[in-house]
Amino acid sequence: MDKDRNDLVKAALKECRPLFVGALAISLVINLLGLAVPIFSMQVLDRVLSSSSKNTLMMLTIIAVFALLFSGLLTALRTVVFAQISRWLDDRLSTLLAQKTISLALMRPNIGAQPLRDLGIIRGFIASPTLGSILDAPWAIIFFVVLFIINVTVGIVVTLAAVVLLGLAFLAQKAPSKLLASSGDAQVKSMQAFESVVRNAEVVHAMGMAKPATRAWRRNNDQTLEESYRAANLGTIISNSTRTFRMGLQVLITALGAWLVIEGQMSMGAIIAVNILTGKALAPFDAAVAIYQGWVSVKKAHKRLLTVFDYEPEPAGERLELPDPEGAVSVNAVSYQEPRSRRLLLRGVSLSFPAGSSAGIIGPSGSGKTTLSRLLVGIQDPTAGSVTLDGAALDQWRSEQLAAAIGYLPQDIELFTGTVAENIARMAENPDDAAVIQAAKLAEVHDYILTLPDGYQTHVGENGAALSAGQRQRVALARCFYGNPKLIVLDEPNSNLDTEGEAALVQAMLNARARAITTVIVAHRPALLHHVDQIAVLKGGEVVLQGPTKEVMEKLASGNRTVQPLKIDRAGAQ
Repeated sequence: MDKDRNDLVKAALKECRPLFVGALAISLVINLLGLAVPIFSMQVLDRVLSSSSKNTLMMLTIIAVFALLFSGLLTALRTVVFAQISRWLDDRLSTLLAQKTISLALMRPNIGAQPLRDLGIIRGFIASPTLGSILDAPWAIIFFVVLFIINVTVGIVVTLAAVVLLGLAFLAQKAPSKLLASSGDAQVKSMQAFESVVRNAEVVHAMGMAKPATRAWRRNNDQTLEESYRAANLGTIISNSTRTFRMGLQVLITALGAWLVIEGQMSMGAIIAVNILTGKALAPFDAAVAIYQGWVSVKKAHKRLLTVFDYEPEPAGERLELPDPEGAVSVNAVSYQEPRSRRLLLRGVSLSFPAGSSAGIIGPSGSGKTTLSRLLVGIQDPTAGSVTLDGAALDQWRSEQLAAAIGYLPQDIELFTGTVAENIARMAENPDDAAVIQAAKLAEVHDYILTLPDGYQTHVGENGAALSAGQRQRVALARCFYGNPKLIVLDEPNSNLDTEGEAALVQAMLNARARAITTVIVAHRPALLHHVDQIAVLKGGEVVLQGPTKEVMEKLASGNRTVQPLKIDRAGAQ
């Protein structure tokens, strides 16, 4: 794969090349104007004081002030240019990156929001003063040249000092790098362990696991502290050495300047000018550590982003818009192998759901029910076989058309920050109010929503935290009915419902049948499935029983051994 072609960060920044060139030119002018203060100091001490010319002093002061003001304006302009480049980069890439991250999360659930954080690292680097220091660095030669013009000996001393500072900066970055990397890994483990404890606070408290859980977290945290302390101590030693060297250099330059004045090789005003020019010449070298650290972070973020940009969730070609589906679903000899463990979760599953029918899928934990439900809605692609909607494989449909035709209720219910209406409308930019109410009525949740403080405009909080688990499940069910879906897949839709909620769920299933919506319900318990047309029983990733609801229920009731739940021999256990 052509990495340059998929390096969208590089491509976007190339379009900003004129702005970077302009910023580099501005940096040249800023650094030239930086000569104003040392030249002003030399002229005042060497000429104005000796001639006692007030007019000369006034003109020099006006010129110096004008130069400083112009330099300040150019510095502000350069900062604005950097901010605009940073904003442009975000406008150009953030939406695409978010979409790719969501698609990639289906295969890499732990990816989280890291790609957007990586883009933020690059944006922050561009908008930071660090980039200004980088653009100033080439023009630091101006100050070295002026120092050599004033006095060759001073120029040589400052050049050697720059080499020493660069070496100390390299040492400050490289010496603790291994310790910092190890400390970072340990910190990640420590935070993951602690977050796990916090997420399971109820279990930890109820079962007296607080002390052992804290010990497990403490082990990783101690390693983090030990290695971070060592890295910090080493960095402190190098940093103090650098600071001491800089202070000593100032004393040395001042002493050297005085010596040269005594020897008649330099003027009095040149002593102050040399000190100012030395600071400006060495500024990029003083900032070398921050520049290097920022650049390393940007390179790592950029490398991670390339893997996201390389991911193509869909073929590049445009798909034809197929006729609106009616809802006939077929699972044709489907097998699915988990990418990481390479374990087969489904083996040659074949099922058929006619348009407008309802079906139940049951089986013990780990039998492949959730995997099958994800395949039915196109979240995952089968390793072998195919899933079709109205005879067309799911990957032949336009993604927008397929999404509009499908409603999906997963086991883990997630609502988005916003109102109840916005969540039911699938966070559409311009939702159809009538469609929102109709979806809620089909899900038998309309009356409940009206009891909320602000009705449909009630905010659900972050991740739906303002609602109970059962309430979130019922709102998410209404989301499935929004628009004109032809296939609804419900994975454990009653896991958080009370008796009233289950009765509403059953009525919602009947409403779906009345509207000829194909409905597939995944459940552990068959009690919910008395109203479906057919039931398929999964075990070990295979269909072990399938047929009309009544027949399958009778076989389950008769204790068919192929689907019989595991029984415990209590006598043997005793």
